[in-house]
Amino acid sequence: MMLPKAFIDWAYFGRVKVLKSQLSKGFVQEPMFFIDMMRHTPILATASIINGRIFVNAKVVGAGFILKEDYIDEALGKLREHYLRGESMDRLEYAKEGVKLLLEILYFDDEVKAYEKVDFTKIATLELAAGRKDSSKHTWTNIQSNREACLLYYMPPNISFEIHGEVDVHLEGKYYEFVNLVHDAFHYTPPKARVNRPCLIFNVREVYDNSPRAMGIKIS
Repeated sequence: MMLPKAFIDWAYFGRVKVLKSQLSKGFVQEPMFFIDMMRHTPILATASIINGRIFVNAKVVGAGFILKEDYIDEALGKLREHYLRGESMDRLEYAKEGVKLLLEILYFDDEVKAYEKVDFTKIATLELAAGRKDSSKHTWTNIQSNREACLLYYMPPNISFEIHGEVDVHLEGKYYEFVNLVHDAFHYTPPKARVNRPCLIFNVREVYDNSPRAMGIKIS
């Protein structure tokens, strides 16, 4: 199911504006920046049945977009090159170059190019907690037996979207590498710390407008 235009305009093209603004301002984090970045941090809700009882978990995740498969290979080459330079680069300079790269290969201000190259039927995230020994791993445990999930986006005071779908887990392959490298294009992570970071691809099925005006109207 294609994400509705209202969501794409807010979450995707809104993020393009935020990234370009950060580049022009030299990564100065003004108060509005933290509100704007809520486009990137939905709540992921999952559930499973454990010992006869329904166990529900919800947590804030970093979520983003992915390219259609036909465009991933070319982007992977550029992402790999950027990552390999990271070990010897200043972290701020690496982050700036990473944002420039993301604006080149994934986050387009040209609407025609965006709809041509970006797969707006999917949303991607990494299950970073899977590799931590001290984590409860509630999300990871839930999706082993139930792939149904919900993403809840909220930006004060009145923007909210509820997205239902099914999660695919990728432990290797193009999606796995692409989503990990997109994350590391800005947040450089040394190779030894990049183990056990499953890629979760959320396949969109239904979208609801949860704003105070709409109160749960289905929009896709």
